[in-house]
Amino acid sequence: MDEQSTRLVHSSTIRTRMAIPNIKMTNPIKKLVSKQRKRYTEDGFNLDLTYILHNVIAMGFPAENLEGVVYRNHIDDVSRLLDQKHPNHYKIYNLCSERSYDSRKFHQRVATYPFQDHNPPSIEVIKPFCEDVHQWLDKDSRNVAAVHCKAGKGRTGVMICCYLLHSLQCVSAEDALNYYGQKRTFDKKGVTIPSQRRYVNYYALLVEKNLNYKPVVLTVKEIKLDPVPNIFNSGQTCIRLVISEWINGDSSKIRKVYSSDVQDMRRNASDVTIRLTQMTQVLGDVKVECYNKHKMKKKV
Repeated sequence: MDEQSTRLVHSSTIRTRMAIPNIKMTNPIKKLVSKQRKRYTEDGFNLDLTYILHNVIAMGFPAENLEGVVYRNHIDDVSRLLDQKHPNHYKIYNLCSERSYDSRKFHQRVATYPFQDHNPPSIEVIKPFCEDVHQWLDKDSRNVAAVHCKAGKGRTGVMICCYLLHSLQCVSAEDALNYYGQKRTFDKKGVTIPSQRRYVNYYALLVEKNLNYKPVVLTVKEIKLDPVPNIFNSGQTCIRLVISEWINGDSSKIRKVYSSDVQDMRRNASDVTIRLTQMTQVLGDVKVECYNKHKMKKKV
């Protein structure tokens, strides 16, 4: 399929225009890429897109060129759907830190709240996003918010769940996560990455207690793993620690503040403590990664 598609692109304009729509209508790869994510298949469309609420949409990245034709939502199809169903009343929220697109495709109604794939957002990003969505939807009853990351599941789910809490449509993090999972996926597994689920819980606490988040400087002296994750008791007995923090609360920019030497650990240990060898201060959101194996490619 890839080789055939490439040849079509380099052939004549007439052949390209005839072939690409045919690929878009019959291509089974998009369904495979979607995995358990529900697709929108009404009104002649077939998109990795789901209505979580009547006015909140979760969707995959609106791609261009062959990527959009072969396995992702094509940006022209997404804009056509939104222009047909919600003319002049939709706004796109792009959560990708790794890529973007021409906002003119969506009449310049695109807001960006970027953070890295497979990671949570910083706490400082969540509230502005929720307030933005709330203000947009409150402005007109016909308005719709369409939220996406790359796959339109994990990062998208975190932010939509936080909005459900922010707007008091869900009373707990568990309710929001369960609701999103049921609406977005067939297997009810919406947000699965532990750190992303934790951040939904963090924001639920802020909403419940009506707290304002204020980052403070902390000094990290040691990190204790108790119990030790199974991956460290599978024959590998070395560990390395890396601590990073977001730069000025920007979820898309992370800097490393500490990296330990590789140290041996007791086989089948029930817990392990890693003492930092230098004074390490962190501010706000902190990411701690523990690597095992000599090549240090596996992490927890």
